[in-house]
Amino acid sequence: MVKLFCAIVGVEGSVFSVDIDATQSVADLKDAIRLEKPNDLKDVDADRLQLFLAKKDAGVWLSSRSEDVTKLKRGQNTALVELLTGQDQELQGEDPLQDLLNGCDPLLYRQVHVLVIVPQPKMNWKCALQRPFPYDPKDKYVSL
Repeated sequence: MVKLFCAIVGVEGSVFSVDIDATQSVADLKDAIRLEKPNDLKDVDADRLQLFLAKKDAGVWLSSRSEDVTKLKRGQNTALVELLTGQDQELQGEDPLQDLLNGCDPLLYRQVHVLVIVPQPKMNWKCALQRPFPYDPKDKYVSL
């Protein structure tokens, strides 16, 4: 069993821990994150979460006391966080956690191990009216 400290990118005060067996997959970690944050992630399916390892060069984890993590906890983004959450860095659901953690520094407290990006919810607008209503896309507001 390993304890991973995770941070939701763009959400203030979002560092939390997840206990998971290292033999499980990234998909299992997504499920565990979803269970750990049921209110923050209530409208998001676990498989839609995007996960990234929060490690710098040579497998060094982000320190909780670093400026990057301080800003992350305030809901701000930094150049390093942008780099770590690049599209080619996303963890794949079928990957085993133990393979991802090999070659990294030991998992300790006062570190962040996983960065989580929550996709923006899709807006589904529905009109209860059974008739068309006038709409001009150039207008700022719509009258119903």
